[in-house]
Amino acid sequence: MRRAQALLPRSWQGDSREARWRRSRGRRLLAGLLGGCAVLAVVGAVRPADPPTHAVTVAAHDLHAGDRLAATDLRQVRWAAGDRVPGQLDPAAATGKVVTAAIRSGEPVTSARVRGARSWPGLSAGALVVGVPSTDRVLLRVLQPGDRVDLIDTGKARTLATSVPVVAIPGATGAAPELGGAGRSGPDVSGDASAVLVAVTPAQAAAIGSANNARAGGLGGGTQLALRADA
Repeated sequence: MRRAQALLPRSWQGDSREARWRRSRGRRLLAGLLGGCAVLAVVGAVRPADPPTHAVTVAAHDLHAGDRLAATDLRQVRWAAGDRVPGQLDPAAATGKVVTAAIRSGEPVTSARVRGARSWPGLSAGALVVGVPSTDRVLLRVLQPGDRVDLIDTGKARTLATSVPVVAIPGATGAAPELGGAGRSGPDVSGDASAVLVAVTPAQAAAIGSANNARAGGLGGGTQLALRADA
């Protein structure tokens, strides 16, 4: 007993009334602590396990249509395993996509609310893609993305743009048979192709728009496509 008391504070040692009281109070506190630990251990053993969850990518803040998603626009939260989100995207898949409908902060980011960003390889920074109407079915049959064309204002007999690249021909499908003597085959324009998308500068885009508006307003003219022989 004396050896055990030697481990206690000096005021707790001995047979004095105060020392005995201090030791008694210490035993009660220790017993209470041990009892609390036992209760916690029992509760932890009988408590049911946490339900399974899965990660969901949500908006880190309000997103608007037209926003291009960056990693800082997204965060992941844990939802119950049963709360599945159709078309959910992980952060890597969502980053770089363009929002097509507003997404509130905390709402899931899904494939139905974003689209892939359009990319026109090889275009210079600041280039604009505009549509040029064309009724020249023969030219449309041989024209292909990557060709270069001149754009001519037929009303004023002046060239609006020289050697601009064709980036797409909406409505064209598949490949047409080679045209005799042309030495090349273009897209099949037997469907709805009636315009060509070209990449131009902002100033050229304004001039093309002016020429097309003059034609639409009954003032004559319009924009003609001319395929460059060295395209």
